[in-house]
Amino acid sequence: MPTKRDYYEVLGVSREASEAEVKKAYRRLARSHHPDANPEDTGAEERFKELTEAYEVLSNAEARRAYDTYGHQVPRGGGNGYPGGYTGGDQFGGGFQDIFEAFFGDSFGGGSFFGGQAARAPSRGADAEVEVEVSLREAAYGADREVNVQIVKNCEVCEGVGGTESHTCGTCGGAGAVRTVRQSLLGQMVTTQACSACGGRGRIIDVTCDNCRGGGRISDLQTRRLRIPQGIESGMRLRVSGGGHAGEPGAAPGDLYIRINVTEDPELVRDGEDLIHRLQVSFVGAALGTEVEVPTLDGPSPVRVEAGTQPGATLKLRGEGMPRIRGRGRGDLKVLVDVMVPTRLTVEQRELLEKFEETSGEETYNGGGGSFFDRLRGVFR
Repeated sequence: MPTKRDYYEVLGVSREASEAEVKKAYRRLARSHHPDANPEDTGAEERFKELTEAYEVLSNAEARRAYDTYGHQVPRGGGNGYPGGYTGGDQFGGGFQDIFEAFFGDSFGGGSFFGGQAARAPSRGADAEVEVEVSLREAAYGADREVNVQIVKNCEVCEGVGGTESHTCGTCGGAGAVRTVRQSLLGQMVTTQACSACGGRGRIIDVTCDNCRGGGRISDLQTRRLRIPQGIESGMRLRVSGGGHAGEPGAAPGDLYIRINVTEDPELVRDGEDLIHRLQVSFVGAALGTEVEVPTLDGPSPVRVEAGTQPGATLKLRGEGMPRIRGRGRGDLKVLVDVMVPTRLTVEQRELLEKFEETSGEETYNGGGGSFFDRLRGVFR
């Protein structure tokens, strides 16, 4: 027979631990090792029994004194060997079930592990999701949209039962679930499962509903009108509470989620709260300066390109970006300048540029890919 572990070791507390520390340790460990929280772990049930047994002893002052003196070899004095007839769990009345419920209530469902009498609660409906495409400007300022969504809802004729006439299931007594009782050294262990006879509904159909053909549910294409908030981004989801698929009779429906997809704009690229536009400027315009129009969310806006603007320079239009989804204000519009080098030059244009180079004193080699004029010469090579 395997040796029992020390109760203090089981709960992970010292022998000097206070009653509150013992209680806190049990609460933490019992929740994480409860069998219903670990359905795939075959060892969870034994660990949970061990934890509860340790807590039963260490939470009772008289039993703890006896355990501290004799360990697991307590002289036979009561129903469990502890002085004064302490039987383990009597302070709670019902043993393991009452101990756990004193801490957590019905956290893991009615009767699933300890065999409580609660019937299986009807299941909430599944969530539904649709995707909606919006333009960049709609994402910026918000928009009213209509979306179509295919929803499974309860049949109005039979109210989701599946039949116009039915009777209480004799297998589960209308509870929709059946219990399996198993004897163990610690008493009865009970598991609860959906009733296979009635499919968890609690009723047997006598006359099948013609509208839903006995399924209790029908598919329905619904149109919903919604407001797209300003500043929304791709991938964000809007939630319509109760807009999803119907649940079992008596249960709430699921929610409807609208996933937003902001389509690409041909002129503006989003970067968080900012917008980016690539502006192509002739090399003459960059050298001498020029005024151009750039696209914004509100239409074209004039921008001054100062003389001597270099390739890759950034011009910033403050407050012309995306509205902030939380709070006030807007981001900026960043204009990235691309200086366009001509690909074809006439002889006259070339001579003028060469003359300009001579008078400007610009070096023809800068350690990189050559000067601006070197790149122009490449056009003729």
